Order: sequence, then C-alpha cells, then structure tokens
Amino acid sequence: MWTMQQHYCPEQLVMKIKALYLTIFTAYKIDHLTNETGITQFKI
Repeated sequence: MWTMQQHYCPEQLVMKIKALYLTIFTAYKIDHLTNETGITQFKI
C-alpha cells in the first residue's frame, strides 16, 4: 500500500490555489463594491 500524502498531485495543488485565489478575489471584489456604494452595514 502506498500513501497519497507522500507525493502531492499537481492537479490538486492547482485546484487548491485556484480555489484560494477565487475566495480572496471574491472577498476583495465584494469589499470594494461595498466601499464604492457606501454600504458599511455588512462589513464582516
């Protein structure tokens, strides 16, 4: 039996980076939008 933890799949790494980037980008866009429109109630 071989363990998946010893070597990481490049595809999985790319998927994780893409997901992380998307999350940060979306949060930044929402924050920027709320700042532009002047809505400060929904600040997290």
